[in-house]
Amino acid sequence: MDDIPLQKCIIAVSARHFTNTGQYFDQTYTNMAPRFLVANLDALHFKRQTIQAVTRSLNGHEISRKNTLLASIFLLIFLDLLESGMDGWNHHICGARGLVNLGSSLLDPGLDQETKCQVKSSHGDMATDTRKFISRQLNLYCPSLTNYTAQIIIVLTNSRISTLGDALSGSKSKSEAFPNCDSEMKHESIVRSFLGCPDLLLRAIRYFSSQRDFLGNLDSQKTDAINDHIRDTMIMLDMTRNFDCQRWASRVISLTVSSDIEKLSLLAKGYKIAAFIYGTRIFRAFASPANTPISTQGTENETLVSELIATIELLAADEMFFKCLIWPTFIAGLECKTGNTRESITALLRGLWDFTSCLNVINASRILQEYWQKQDSSDNSGKAHQEIEVMGQGWLLI
Repeated sequence: MDDIPLQKCIIAVSARHFTNTGQYFDQTYTNMAPRFLVANLDALHFKRQTIQAVTRSLNGHEISRKNTLLASIFLLIFLDLLESGMDGWNHHICGARGLVNLGSSLLDPGLDQETKCQVKSSHGDMATDTRKFISRQLNLYCPSLTNYTAQIIIVLTNSRISTLGDALSGSKSKSEAFPNCDSEMKHESIVRSFLGCPDLLLRAIRYFSSQRDFLGNLDSQKTDAINDHIRDTMIMLDMTRNFDCQRWASRVISLTVSSDIEKLSLLAKGYKIAAFIYGTRIFRAFASPANTPISTQGTENETLVSELIATIELLAADEMFFKCLIWPTFIAGLECKTGNTRESITALLRGLWDFTSCLNVINASRILQEYWQKQDSSDNSGKAHQEIEVMGQGWLLI
């Protein structure tokens, strides 16, 4: 009974993935064969049953098998990626965070021994690893801690799935504290890293996202500290630029083949350049007053975009690494000004679709197509704050 949500969700994901294989990158709404239409209905049916089963389990207040529920919730996030990548994932994140907090409270020293034994008895090695993984994926936030130093500790604790969602959506970043990544990098965990993206770069993306939110609310905020925000953004850009991808990859002890280390280094490089480009968009908006036209990208930025595209193309033939690069590919697309580079991005997204059958890739392409049309129809390169405007949906482009 405890495994029903996970079983239902596995079936839903399988049915959705099969349905997607019957669609095409350039045109998703084609006449599909009956077997794909049936699979589509199955995917919706079992997703509904999964959510109902999760709800029943949560209302049951069972102490055991919480890890199965957490796995089901994170699989629902993957299902959202296959379906579109928008909206539902952030609700799942909140639910998973609540379950993790509940598990921590159940292990409180004040509990009686019988309750502790009940909780611990359900913890095998796999369950422990699952819990550790999930804890690292959540962006932890404690609103009761307002002290600046305490906020820095929170930011340095965890930053995973919600980072790449908040970076481009309307979801508000939970902290605007500036992380002291220089000291943290010495203690960063190398082996467990989300999508091959180093912890430090994910924290940089999180910080840039918080600064985007600050800019979006600038009119309603006191601007006395704006110079501090500009300074800290510059420091974070320097940290991102100076990140050593090769050193990071070589320290991943689970990889011993040199070719794999090189590929992991390229993957980290893709995220490094994308994070730097994303950060420079924020910095340009700081440097230019609202509604002031800004010049087109200089040679340095054009070089970065070309280097990012070349890096992604080097991994395009390796499914394991290439499929991790939706977000960097999307960021590169935001900076493309010419038809040739835009065609390269579209080709890369088509390749990602072939590997993943994930509708999130098609929707990323649609967002870019609309953005390019808007950029081409505006004078010069547009306004400073238009460069960091939110997409209007909770997109999780990973």
